Amino acid sequence: MAVDRDDGDATDAARVPAGGIEGRDAADGTGARTARSEDSPDARERQMSEHVRYRERVEISYQAAEAREAWARAAPGLRAEWAAHKQRYPDRDEQAGTTLADGSWIGDGNRRLSPEQNAEAAKCAADLRDEAIARIGPAMDRIEAADPDRRLAGREHMLKGEDRLKEKMADELRAPDVTVRQALDKIADGVRFTLEYPAERYASGVLADVDRVKAEGFELIKLKNLWGADQYKGVNSQWRAPETGTRCEIQFHTPESLEAKELTHQAYERIRGGSPSPEEERELTDFQRRVNAPLGAPPGTDRIRNFPELS
Repeated sequence: MAVDRDDGDATDAARVPAGGIEGRDAADGTGARTARSEDSPDARERQMSEHVRYRERVEISYQAAEAREAWARAAPGLRAEWAAHKQRYPDRDEQAGTTLADGSWIGDGNRRLSPEQNAEAAKCAADLRDEAIARIGPAMDRIEAADPDRRLAGREHMLKGEDRLKEKMADELRAPDVTVRQALDKIADGVRFTLEYPAERYASGVLADVDRVKAEGFELIKLKNLWGADQYKGVNSQWRAPETGTRCEIQFHTPESLEAKELTHQAYERIRGGSPSPEEERELTDFQRRVNAPLGAPPGTDRIRNFPELS
């Protein structure tokens, strides 16, 4: 028989299980299931895991903000120091590469290529440019499009200039029995890219993009996690392009580490190829160290392993 809803009806009240509505739910099993669901070990474990992840996100955001602030405080003084260094040690005038009447080539530092070497080097540079534009660059654009929260930085610097490429080939050709093609293959950064991430998601972004580059058919040659170094901070990697085996370089940076790398680039180039005096070389080395000192490693970079693994 139907029962009228009347909160004042003692008969109706008697039909409501102890505990009121919740008790009634318990009687038909609904409340019991809810209680068991909320209080089960699995539910408690999920809640604890969510809490831990939340705390980790907060800590990562805090560390990233601290790193940005530390770099922002240090950067203006470091830029001023570099300007002062260049006043004390002015840039050496670099000799532009020139092809002579006999077809040979002479470049900065009296680097030379024979007519045959120069012709082959020019063809190598043209082939590299064509492949970078037609195949390697578009593959990197697809990788960039897969994650809108980071970017390809300095896309316009994808290709090393022809004269600089010839200078590096000339250096490699000083070794006996090296061909021009072999010399080109020893140059890691003839084609180069930089991926830039917010520090909060740097580690996960790098790991995801390494997998994306592999999925595009590139073969990893080497990867160096240099966040523990004192002259340079970041991750550098070298790859072979699919089918051709062309070597290219991909660097992985935060905005701050990329700015530090750009600030120290001329110092690096002077040490490597500028033949600085011992006094200037000491200053350059110290400058690189001080530029990189404010850069803390983004959280999780210990998960980015060197390849091949170091023994």
